[in-house]
Amino acid sequence: MFRGLLLAVLLALALSTAVVAPALAADPTPGPTPGASPLLIDPLDPRAGASASEVGAPFFAIFIVLGAGVVSVAGTLAYVRMTRRT
Repeated sequence: MFRGLLLAVLLALALSTAVVAPALAADPTPGPTPGASPLLIDPLDPRAGASASEVGAPFFAIFIVLGAGVVSVAGTLAYVRMTRRT
């Protein structure tokens, strides 16, 4: 029984290696990047002649988060003042 199980495991391992080996042997470098679109010009695309890419825009994200916090605090204070029992 142990030999049959061992044979099945080794056969499964050999089959999975045969399937995965070509993918592992493929060239990992991607092909050349396409050029910038002449119709849709992205001002942040360095391929279109723009300056350094602003991927993520961290200061804009910080501004949005702080703005959401201020709006939340203002809304909470307004709600508390309007529903205060005297």
